[in-house]
Amino acid sequence: MATENVLFAPLQIGTIGRCHRVVLAPLTRMRAEEPGLTPTRSHVEYYAQRASPGGLLISEASYISTETHGYPHAPGIFTDSQVDAWRKVTDAVHSKGGKITCQLWHIGRVAHESWKQHPLALAYSDVWQLGVSASAIAIPTGQAKSFSGARAEQTVPRALTTQEIPRLIADYVHSAKCAMLAGFDGVEIHAAHGYLIDQFLNSSSNQRTDQYGGSIENRCRLLFEIVTAVAEVVGVGKIGVRLSPHAPGTITYNGCTDVDPDALYTCAVSGLDTMGVAYLLISEPRWSSANDKLVEKDPGFDMDLVNAVKFRKHFRGVLIAAGGFTPKTARETVEAGLCDAVGFGRWFISNPDLPARIRTGEPLNRYDRKTFYAHGDGGYTDYPSSLEVAMGKGGGKYTQVDQAKIGKSLGGPVLPSKF
Repeated sequence: MATENVLFAPLQIGTIGRCHRVVLAPLTRMRAEEPGLTPTRSHVEYYAQRASPGGLLISEASYISTETHGYPHAPGIFTDSQVDAWRKVTDAVHSKGGKITCQLWHIGRVAHESWKQHPLALAYSDVWQLGVSASAIAIPTGQAKSFSGARAEQTVPRALTTQEIPRLIADYVHSAKCAMLAGFDGVEIHAAHGYLIDQFLNSSSNQRTDQYGGSIENRCRLLFEIVTAVAEVVGVGKIGVRLSPHAPGTITYNGCTDVDPDALYTCAVSGLDTMGVAYLLISEPRWSSANDKLVEKDPGFDMDLVNAVKFRKHFRGVLIAAGGFTPKTARETVEAGLCDAVGFGRWFISNPDLPARIRTGEPLNRYDRKTFYAHGDGGYTDYPSSLEVAMGKGGGKYTQVDQAKIGKSLGGPVLPSKF
């Protein structure tokens, strides 16, 4: 008799609801309508396609204000029109029996100063001015995406003053209220990947001398104050947080590094554990966009776990791991007790019915990175379900791969020797 896949054992996630353990990770897709940054009918179709009974979807990162504008066609969650548009998405997800949380996003210094020319930024220029961070330190490497679409040198952000922090926290609270008005089942605070909160966490980007800089505890203060304030309006059981711990030798994000990353993220994770948030989504530092064209041969699928191993013991709540997982290693990681659920990104992009395919073992559609950040429906809503593949629909545009041929078995979750 076949053993039931642990990924479909029910899991209570805070007060969000009872879910299975195959989660749609938050994925920037750049399909929102300009200049209002509103979701469209394609968003409704995209999220409805990926909804399943008891399935948790985490929305793409959504701007909390025009202080954080730096990518084209990314949605917001701070205006009435955005709330109305998102409501159509959440209604569609709920009609399929799914749950959905909204990821709240402030990109901080990642926003190039030229984005001040965006119509929505101009409309709110008396309230917000983008291009801020913990300290006046530019991203040290790479180039920025300017408003014109051209690559440009990184610009030096303005350090937020101590007096501005309450206003920043109020912006998170406002966007959380908007998310709940839009029908989301909860919110996720994006504190990862080198964006604003991560800029406050890491010593390379935070050289403040006030209560938000210096010691690890001070650098975690903004994160904890945002969670506390948002909890007052939505309830702590409806809050998730995303973190992306790094270590020497692993990938880092947008130039954010720290002199003692293990101590830093242990403090952050332990603090969130004490606060009792609904879930913690933690990134495994083994994904690289350079390998997306390899699909099933991506070396990230064969790398050892790092963060689930380090931080599981510091977080007693629902831990969701994401980054470089296959259906096989996701099951093994949950069975090993290293996380409670797994967030899929690329495989969920290309397989709208991913939970059903994992359950049955059916082949997966290969993803096409060239369409990840395009602005049309191609590579967004046109990936076929397994039923459509069986019926010959989809026009043969996408090929399939046997799940068993993607990566290797976890083989016992251990750290690489360099850690």
